[in-house]
Amino acid sequence: MVKITVLNDNRKLNDSFENEHGLALLIEVDGKTILMDAGQTEIYKHNAQKLGIDLDRVGSIVLSHGDYDHGNGLKYFDKKVDLICHPNCSCYRKSKRTGNFDGLNQTEQELEQRFNLHKSSSPYNVSENVIFLGEITRKNDFEIGNLPMTNEEGKDYSHLDDSGLVIKTENGLIVISGCAHSGICNTIEYAKRITGDERILSVIGGFHLKEVDDRTVKTIEYMKQNNVKSIYLAHCTSDAVCQEFLKQMPEIARIMKTGMTYEFKEKSLEER
Repeated sequence: MVKITVLNDNRKLNDSFENEHGLALLIEVDGKTILMDAGQTEIYKHNAQKLGIDLDRVGSIVLSHGDYDHGNGLKYFDKKVDLICHPNCSCYRKSKRTGNFDGLNQTEQELEQRFNLHKSSSPYNVSENVIFLGEITRKNDFEIGNLPMTNEEGKDYSHLDDSGLVIKTENGLIVISGCAHSGICNTIEYAKRITGDERILSVIGGFHLKEVDDRTVKTIEYMKQNNVKSIYLAHCTSDAVCQEFLKQMPEIARIMKTGMTYEFKEKSLEER
């Protein structure tokens, strides 16, 4: 069984939860508890407490990429555990839209002091059936050009640190992205290649789709062609894009919200 609990997302199930722009997912699989991303602040900890979740059970943290809204909450995590990320996670980045520094609030040296830091650009096994993707190959043309930030020299920041997770199950792959700066379709293709499994049970996370444009249309076409069984749209996927997914794929597309839990059992999916 795979259990995924949303500790933070841009949207929330109800007002009993706190939320902020960002993402934090608690993943339970293979007898292990993994935190993927930690949002901006300690909100994910408050929501875990609200849900009766003891974060001391977390044995590993995976950072999907080094943007502030995914990694700054690590500053509030008190236990020294494995932290798995791409080598470029600490690279400088600045938003083109706001002009703000959008990188992490801790240096690589500080992260090394507080965690058992594992940097990998290659696929890395977090557990028996959970793989950190490392650096994702970008093959298709319609997902190229999603570059919202600049580096220290003022040039496009290409987010090579963008990664995600793939979970292998008897019924296919569960692919989880943070923001999918590499492109969610590229992310899925890479997950298929490194696992050798073409079956996609679920795609979960931020797709970084802001408008119902050619890229969104081709992404939906890709999901249909690849017979994706379920889709959970989160974080940096706009309301307009979420509604288009719901319209085009009403049987399988859902909007993820803080406070929700998903259980992928042998032959079923439970949502609450």
